[in-house]
Amino acid sequence: MTRTLTLSQARRVAIAAQGLHRPRPDTVTLRHLTDTVKRLGVVQIDSVNVLARAHLLPLFARLGPYNTELVDRASGSAPRRIVET
Repeated sequence: MTRTLTLSQARRVAIAAQGLHRPRPDTVTLRHLTDTVKRLGVVQIDSVNVLARAHLLPLFARLGPYNTELVDRASGSAPRRIVET
């Protein structure tokens, strides 16, 4: 059986799969940040810094404005909630 989607349905599926369909929290906490990274599975860390460090932008797209020091806290001290490999 072949299933088909309309273009609109396919867009909604893609947006939901990326976690872009959820409302942004009013105040972003460390838990919001780590849950977002877990949902994504991986966030590429890149040193390109034209607008902002590249790995901060996908989180901004999903969480809205947040304190970027949360990324350092989550990855820099025990217990490490996110790791760079």
